[in-house]
Amino acid sequence: MEMNKKQKITDMTQGPVFPQMARFALPVLFGMLCQRLYNFADTYIVGHFLGDEALAAVSIAGTATYMLFSLIMGVTTGVGVVVSQFYGAQKDDEIRKAFVAGGYVAGAMSLLITAAGMLTTHPLLGLLRTSKELMPMAAAYLLVIYAGSGATMLYNFSAAILRALGNSLVPLLFLILSSALNIFLDVAFIAWIPMGTAGAAFATILAQLISGVLCVGYTLRMLPFLKASGRERRPDRRLIREVLRYGLPTGLQMCIISVSDMTLQAVINTYGTVMIVAYGVCMKVEGLGFQLADAIGSAVGTFTGQNIGAGDYVRVKKGVRSAYFLNVLCYGIFCPAVFVFAEPIMRAFTQTPEAVSLGAEYMRIFTAFFLAGGILVVYHNILRASGDVAVTVLMGVSEVVTRIGCAFLLPRFFGYQGLWFVSPLTWTCAALVGGTRYYSGAWRRRQNVENMQDICGDVEKQQETGIGGCSDGKEEKVKD
Repeated sequence: MEMNKKQKITDMTQGPVFPQMARFALPVLFGMLCQRLYNFADTYIVGHFLGDEALAAVSIAGTATYMLFSLIMGVTTGVGVVVSQFYGAQKDDEIRKAFVAGGYVAGAMSLLITAAGMLTTHPLLGLLRTSKELMPMAAAYLLVIYAGSGATMLYNFSAAILRALGNSLVPLLFLILSSALNIFLDVAFIAWIPMGTAGAAFATILAQLISGVLCVGYTLRMLPFLKASGRERRPDRRLIREVLRYGLPTGLQMCIISVSDMTLQAVINTYGTVMIVAYGVCMKVEGLGFQLADAIGSAVGTFTGQNIGAGDYVRVKKGVRSAYFLNVLCYGIFCPAVFVFAEPIMRAFTQTPEAVSLGAEYMRIFTAFFLAGGILVVYHNILRASGDVAVTVLMGVSEVVTRIGCAFLLPRFFGYQGLWFVSPLTWTCAALVGGTRYYSGAWRRRQNVENMQDICGDVEKQQETGIGGCSDGKEEKVKD
């Protein structure tokens, strides 16, 4: 590989596992924390300048936008998995073709999301039982977010490519830039130019657009081997199918989860504005906690994809064990801190005593279950990156069944407090499904069959990629 390329991306198929995963996860975590801090700032700015009703409207809209981001993350995850596997197999031409194919998929999906989102905004908010008072503000926010879905896709697509190639630092830098721009533009569009909740959405989209354009420009400038020419610019149907094979189940799984989240939000909305505000702030804290899991999961996904491309399944299992340890380490610090400072955190966003009390109560419950959520994300990423995507959809279905069932049943027996146990029980049940699949070894056996067919079935391709047939050494590498 070219020296310039080596300096910009990281080969995760060699070297010590835990330090490598930690180094990859740390920039991803910092980036996500910057984004989450922006979300906190956004919540504070909306609540401070526009009041509790606007804050409740944005909280409701935020739940609705999760479906949008589910589709975006599904597409970009699919691209990332394909690129990381080709990188592990050292197939540079296939990486470039996958980059182009992913671009076509991302563009088409952006148009679809924009059209569908803008057409379904009001019906969706109606399903969430949004009150007449909150409906205009929530709809104004959502319409702008959906209209700008292409900007959101642009950044996430370029960041997914870089992370798939082992570079998690550059996406961090552009995410920091985006977060800083978001905060500045929030103040500008809410306090200086009174645009209401739509101003918060405009700030988000504009910041993501600037960051996405710069990130794509960097990717093409610093990794010139990704630039396609001539026939390579045409969409490769085979690779489009491959991207969709990973991306659509991932998007479906996340959409299914978003439906259950919206169901829980709809139940919360029946308890009034105070409950909505408390739950909305708690979702910000819960989201912050999941940034730890997502950063570790991102490292697991890239690590797994590259090592499966290289056929090293023993190393994949070492990566999963390292991810367990990273989760224990991170949540051993985060959960006690949130438990102790639950009330001050709530008072930072609302001065309503009832909202502070309700929010602090929920935070002290979900922190006891956060490790299960972190482990759940590990299983999602190891199974997805290995190609066992059907099981991740099943995990999503288990989350829907558990969350919706508990959302309606628990309040009947325990009152509103039953709602605080819905998500923790959901994480635990889904993690059990993922853990059962992972330890069964079925994901590895299926990959072994696919890899050995690819290795043994095409002699010419073996010569091109430098893989020498069904040698004993290769067989040993894919065995446990």
